[in-house]
Amino acid sequence: MKKRTKISIGVLLLSLLGIGALSSCSTVSVLNAITPSGAYVLSKDVAYGTLPRQVLDVYTAKDARVNSPILVFIHGGSWSEGDKNIYKFLGENFASEGYTTIIPNYRLHPQVKFPKFIDDTAEAVAWSAAKYPNRSLILMGHSAGAYNASLVLANRTYLEKHDVNVCERIAGFVGLAGPYGVLPVVEEPYLTIFPEHHQGTDSPIKNMTKPLPPLFLAIGDKDTTVSIKHNDAVSAHVLKKGGSVETQLYVGLSHIDVVKVLSRYFDDDSRLKADILNFIEMQSERKFNYCTP
Repeated sequence: MKKRTKISIGVLLLSLLGIGALSSCSTVSVLNAITPSGAYVLSKDVAYGTLPRQVLDVYTAKDARVNSPILVFIHGGSWSEGDKNIYKFLGENFASEGYTTIIPNYRLHPQVKFPKFIDDTAEAVAWSAAKYPNRSLILMGHSAGAYNASLVLANRTYLEKHDVNVCERIAGFVGLAGPYGVLPVVEEPYLTIFPEHHQGTDSPIKNMTKPLPPLFLAIGDKDTTVSIKHNDAVSAHVLKKGGSVETQLYVGLSHIDVVKVLSRYFDDDSRLKADILNFIEMQSERKFNYCTP
């Protein structure tokens, strides 16, 4: 799509709907309605478990890159809201770049609390690994989804119970405005959702004792929801242990913007998508050696 057309549609969306949260149903409905479907074949509501929320969508790239990683995106929503159906715009945009993208749902509060949504995330990743046995996986998450994905990597027991070897199957992690247990939770509903208050087994950074795949951690400088201290602390921790991590701060982007700019209609507003694609391509070319002593 020509840049002028993309800008025109983006301006039209903002003028009609305002600059409100992307999670607004009306905003997302319009955005997804005008997002084309020609770049992928959609497999919708595929069960990865037996419960109603244990379903996922697969955006299979029609023009897939040869032997490219499979992207698994975990949505945000404060562990109490959010849905895979919001993210057609994201699945389409990465499929149009040749990357098959899987977007699962997981159980939410108040129906469940920690660690049930982590169990679901691990089960969805395991389903993805089994579906594509000869392809590596890149895990990507936004906000609560970044927390979920980082914890199943940091605490390997979640994936090992599904016979998924992190070192052999996971090529990298992309965290968008993720809370990684650096700061304790201090208010409801998080005190109820996380009985250990992000200070024990529910803290990704406290579980980062084994080698991790390469990490790409992004946050906007206008984010008032998640502190950049999470990225800084994880980066220092991983580098101290000899791991690979890239952190990026995006000027002008809010907590929601880091997902919004992954739509084809807004990806010219930031270099974030290009940086993610570059990170994925680097992992595609890199041999798995991060677990080698």
